Amino acid sequence: MSDITCDIFISYRRLDSAIFCQWLAAELRGVFGGLSVFIDTESIRDGEEWPTRIERALVGARLALVVIGRSWLSISDDFGRRRIDNPGDWVRREIEVSLNKKVKIIPVLIDDAKPLAAEALPPSIGKLADLEVRTIDIKHISRDVSEFVDSIGTFLGRKKARVPIPYPAALLIINPLDQDNLRKFDELNADWMVTSRPDEQTQTEKIELVRSYEFMSFEDAIHFMSTAARFISVKNHHPEWSNIWRTVVVRLTTWDIGHKPSMLDVDVARYLDLLYTNYLPKITAETIDISAQKAAAENISQDRLKE
Repeated sequence: MSDITCDIFISYRRLDSAIFCQWLAAELRGVFGGLSVFIDTESIRDGEEWPTRIERALVGARLALVVIGRSWLSISDDFGRRRIDNPGDWVRREIEVSLNKKVKIIPVLIDDAKPLAAEALPPSIGKLADLEVRTIDIKHISRDVSEFVDSIGTFLGRKKARVPIPYPAALLIINPLDQDNLRKFDELNADWMVTSRPDEQTQTEKIELVRSYEFMSFEDAIHFMSTAARFISVKNHHPEWSNIWRTVVVRLTTWDIGHKPSMLDVDVARYLDLLYTNYLPKITAETIDISAQKAAAENISQDRLKE
């Protein structure tokens, strides 16, 4: 297998921040190119020798993002021992290799995680506590990630690619939701967030309704989008959405009133939530482990066939 080179290496715990990291990787790849980011998958973790894999992936990395959620430090094995204390823990190994190779490391705090204390870490990665952290506020996740991507681009000496979007002519006259209605929507729809981020094309701020949906398989996620497209086409109000494996991230706003939410967005959000109930049960940690083991077994079988 040839060496893997990348500019940005993302280190994370699957049960702590998998969805966020998959989304972050997609955002970074969209800006800096598909080969610029390395983020592992469950099948690779279970099917390869990790010290070798990490060395190969970090060989050309200029930046390592260590994503830390609230459970990053406390996640334990089946015997109640912290995984970070195990010398063979793959997250610990990633940080050790990054430190040894003097790769620039940025700890990224999400989900209200607190900065790490050196005494809470194994001595081999104690320096992680001394590094300046980047905090992503879940209430302003799009804005914070956009600013983070800008700073990464500055470090790498690259600019964000701007793709002009030819928005259609407005056919309706509709008013944006006022602050009171936005607050009510936020209170009544716990799975949705009201967020803001800069619009690259108009240089103004977008106010959006944002939610992610998790599915049992990639096929379910694509089927969900395909089914929803029929309603969206009839409604003639189109979301900005993306698919990352089993996850669909939806952003709703009304562009022709200045990228602000309207009742059109509320209607689409309600429809998507109703449609999503047909895809339950939702993904769980247990099913993630089962699917990961299955994928690893299939990959090992395929490798043996190639030998």
